[in-house]
Formats: sequence, structure tokens, C-alpha cells
Amino acid sequence: MKQKVLLIGGTGTISTPIALQLDNDPAVDLHILNRGKKKSHDPAVDLANNVFQNAAFITADAHNFQSLQIAVAHLHFDVVINFVIYSPENARQNIDIFRGKTKQFIFISTVAALNHEYSCNVDENMPYGNRFSLYGQNKATCEQVFLKAYSEESFPVTIVRPTQTYSENRIPLSVKGKECWPVVQRMIDGKEVIVHGDGQTVWASTHARDFTRGFLPLIGNREAIGQIYQIMNTKPHTFDMVYQILAKELGVDYKPAYIPSDVLAHSHQYDLMTTIQGDKRASNIFDCSKLQTIIPDFKCEIDIEEGLKEYLAYMDEHPQLKVEEPEFDEWCDRVIAQYKQAMQGLIESI
Repeated sequence: MKQKVLLIGGTGTISTPIALQLDNDPAVDLHILNRGKKKSHDPAVDLANNVFQNAAFITADAHNFQSLQIAVAHLHFDVVINFVIYSPENARQNIDIFRGKTKQFIFISTVAALNHEYSCNVDENMPYGNRFSLYGQNKATCEQVFLKAYSEESFPVTIVRPTQTYSENRIPLSVKGKECWPVVQRMIDGKEVIVHGDGQTVWASTHARDFTRGFLPLIGNREAIGQIYQIMNTKPHTFDMVYQILAKELGVDYKPAYIPSDVLAHSHQYDLMTTIQGDKRASNIFDCSKLQTIIPDFKCEIDIEEGLKEYLAYMDEHPQLKVEEPEFDEWCDRVIAQYKQAMQGLIESI
């Protein structure tokens, strides 16, 4: 008998390779619930909409209680995976909707829910408490809602925490605009690129295909119910290393403009309080030993250099994705110039 799996929001950076693997698994009866939009700013979404061969699509708004409730009213699943829960209210709604309708509910959380000021060694026991990121705070509260439901009524939740996950069309960068390419274009044009701190923040970036390797064995795994698992590449790198690899592959000089995270956090144009101060500012050494207790052979196979090379090749193959962002470019020029001017005044005063 096939395992009936529902993916909610199954065409994003993390979820697309998972959906594609399940779509090609003869032991899986895959259903994907989304709003039915064929075009988006994310080419991964458009790719997925074109290549799914076996999945059944359900059209509904995952953030609208009534819409979601009606869409699954007469359906039952072995596993429900929701990639797009961002608020405690939405978490509680999902518990109400899928209570008694699934044998396992997988909630995609984030390590941004945790207190990275407490330690740089990150495992599943690190305490909650990200005072800079509302996104992280909401994810932490969602986790607590699900764990309470598991404790009080045995709601069959599994919580998964990724760190920054990237793919062929999206890479880990320090400061960027809407997309990644405008930063790469600045490097090609010989311009400076803004990097938070001094570029030496220790980070770990996970390719979406590697995340999938760790995620798929959790689906339908009874041992995983009531548990939290981190899935990420544990091999660290710095943000300087990311830009240095890009510069080498592009054949250009790396020209960093280092700006403190607490200065960038005041940006009115981009939410750097969340993305930098609440996330990338902290150095992290990640521990996946808990995941390896149930998936002993889990390891990431794509290192950051290979992933960045793959990105550049993909963008060359899809030049229509090399979209400019004049507003971001102008913002970078202005911020760099003003910061240098302020620093010169400070240097002269000391």
C-alpha cells in the first residue's frame, strides 16, 4: 500500500527537491497543496510546476483556516509536511485541522528560533530566545505549541530545524537585496560588496539536495514523532570564504566593505535586523548527532565550493535569471560611501 503524503507549500527552495523525490517514489501517493499560482519570482516554483508527473495538486490558501479546512475535509494522510507555518495562530489551526487526519505531522522550523548569544555550539537542546528576529521568535512559539499538543494529546508532530539552505538559483550571502545575482554582478563590475562584521562569522550552508537526504528518512518514521531534529551541513565556513570562492570562479578581485551588524540592523530599506542581527551575525558550529542516531549514514555531499560553482553554472544556463536591482545597487553605493566617510572622521578623532 502506498504511503499517502501531503506537502503544504511544496515548491520552495527546501521543499522542491523533497517534492520531486516523493513524486518519483512509487511507494508514495503525493499530494501538494498550494494556491495554484503557476508563475512566481522563484524559478524553482515554476520548474516544479512543469516537472511533477504523479502528484495530485490541491488548491487552497495554507494561511486561511477555512480554505485549508475545506480543502482537506474528507482526506486522511499518513504524513503531512507543512513548510509554511510562520505564526503560532497558524500552528494551532493546523493542529485543529489535522487532528485525527494524519499519523505524522512534520513542522519545518529554523535554528533562528534559538538563543545564539548563549553558545556557538548549536544542537537540539539549545534554549529558545532570539531577541533580534521576530521570524525566529514566532517559529520558537510554534514549536512550543506543537510540543504542547504532543504532550497533552499525542499530536504526532516531528519538528525539523534547518539552517540556511541554498540551491542552484540561490546562495548564502551576507547582505543582499531581493535576489542573489545583484551581489554577484557588483563583483563582476569591480564594485565593493557589503559584508557584515569582518567577514569571519563561522557559518554552515546546506544545499537543498543534502537537506533532502536527511529529511526523507524522517517521513513516516515513528521513532521521529515527538522529536526535534537539526538537518544541515556541519562543515563550517566563513562569509569571507563564500565571497572568495565566488571571486576566484568569476576571475575578479574580492572587494569587501565590512560594516558592523548593529549598524546594518538600522536599515530602513532592508530587514537586516532579521537576516543579519538576528541570524548571520552569530557564529555557529552545528551538531547533527541526534539525526545520525536514526539515520546513521547521513552526511552532506555538496560542499560550499561545489555549490557555488553549480550556482554560477546554473545562472549562465539561465541568463533570464540575472535580473538587476538598481535600487539595491544604489543603496549599496550610498551606504558604503557614507560609512567610509563616518569611519574616516572616527579614525581622525582617535
